[in-house]
Amino acid sequence: MLKVVKISVSCIALVLCVYSLLNQNQLFLLVVQLFVAALLSLVGVEAIVNKQKLSGYLLFGSAAFLLVVNVVKFII
Repeated sequence: MLKVVKISVSCIALVLCVYSLLNQNQLFLLVVQLFVAALLSLVGVEAIVNKQKLSGYLLFGSAAFLLVVNVVKFII
């Protein structure tokens, strides 16, 4: 079930990314980045549960970095 969720979120993010690039829409690009952050967090949880702590922490760090960049971009 977790694999199906990851694949569906990845497909939705890919479709929204292509749509936002074609229409130059910042809102859709933000939604895509949030989907990707959620997917990275989900995979990070799965990696930590499977005793792969280093890759799990790296995935969480990537998701946090993506969210921080969006917050800074929004503030500026």
